Amino acid sequence: MGNALQTLPLLFMAIPKRRVKRRTVRDTLTNQAWVSDIQGALIVGVIVDYLHLWDLLMEFQLQPEVEDRHLWRLSSNGQYSAKLAYKGFFLGSILFGPCERIWKSWAPPKCRFFVWLVTHNKCWTADRLARRGLPHLEYCPLCDQEEETIDHLLVHYVFAREVWFNLFRQVGLQTLSPQPTELSFHAWWEKASSSTVDGLTRQGINSLIILGAWPVWNHGNGCVFDGAAPNLAGALIIAGKERRLWSMAGDRGLSFLTALFPGI
Repeated sequence: MGNALQTLPLLFMAIPKRRVKRRTVRDTLTNQAWVSDIQGALIVGVIVDYLHLWDLLMEFQLQPEVEDRHLWRLSSNGQYSAKLAYKGFFLGSILFGPCERIWKSWAPPKCRFFVWLVTHNKCWTADRLARRGLPHLEYCPLCDQEEETIDHLLVHYVFAREVWFNLFRQVGLQTLSPQPTELSFHAWWEKASSSTVDGLTRQGINSLIILGAWPVWNHGNGCVFDGAAPNLAGALIIAGKERRLWSMAGDRGLSFLTALFPGI
């Protein structure tokens, strides 16, 4: 009964602690004994809590002949399970759509963290610098045509689309590469990932997209900060080396694509 009264804090404070610890639900409800437990000054807050509790208990009837049992409200059958208890921690939370594609992929942690930043638009591109009033270039330093955003660098920029087309062509899936009409890296990734129902193929596609985004981003940084020139062959060589290392280290999805399309 004490736990229930804690939801009515002012009324709870007006009841001696020794009473709270000793009272059972049956003792409290029999002949409305809980009313006589209230002591001290009856300020307005205590009276409000009292009236609220009275309304709650007015229709409540004890059933001494019925055995008490625990009911777990998060399950349809009232039975407790650790799985349902864990899910209960996330009730009301906002679902992050690409969670499984990112964190359950085989990709190394640094690559997964990078694409997590990408999907949250947290990469330090010109648009993000502009929002914070920091110095930035008006146009993308690589193409000098559009504002530099993470979506521009990964799916709009012609060089990036060429990288994606070649990566996907190596596994016979070039139709999944981003088209000029793609507006969002996240939306394109979701569409490409959902294009197949085969689990290993989907895993391979997710790995390939994470694998491709990482060298495209690093290659762009090299061009901006180190004065390098865009080099499609060089970017593909780096991506190819990464792909082989990931497959050797246990990426089943990429290994599956390799077996289906040895040209990779």
